[in-house]
Amino acid sequence: MELAAVCQELLTKFKQPVLVETYLPGREFTVGIVGTGDEAEAVGIIEVVLKDSAEAHAYSYKNKENCEELVLYSSVDGDIAEKCKELAVKAWKGLGCRDAGRIDVRLDAQGIPNFIEVNPLAGLHPQHSDLPIICSTVGISYDELMSRIIKSALKRLPAASTNGQATQLRQGEMNRNRN
Repeated sequence: MELAAVCQELLTKFKQPVLVETYLPGREFTVGIVGTGDEAEAVGIIEVVLKDSAEAHAYSYKNKENCEELVLYSSVDGDIAEKCKELAVKAWKGLGCRDAGRIDVRLDAQGIPNFIEVNPLAGLHPQHSDLPIICSTVGISYDELMSRIIKSALKRLPAASTNGQATQLRQGEMNRNRN
């Protein structure tokens, strides 16, 4: 079926716009980002590898929720990791994201990284969520990750409220909440 005919069929059936994208057949990665603006940095990257029993071709909700059985995560090094991290930071900054999250990247048929999704409110479960998992693979503890996120967010407070007393108060509140 021709593209125009498929689009017309979808427009008629669903009565809403149709988005047409080039399929990206390559490897998929997720990049952890911490910071805001010029201070944003890619803290790490993992490759998402779907097992044969997983829902095919996508890091879907089902695959993520059952990741222990359906997904393999592997660390990534070298040129491809650097290209993906560079793209992820550019996307993060360009979208105006803040504090911490993830950028998902997939390679096209020529092996070029493409932005596919931003998760500006990434999960923070210490053992189950991608951002803490990424950080653990590069030696960033969960507590250090939380500290970096909070420090990034505190920078948005007016200067008058970021004096030593206010900062000590916030740190005291965080310590009480942890116990």
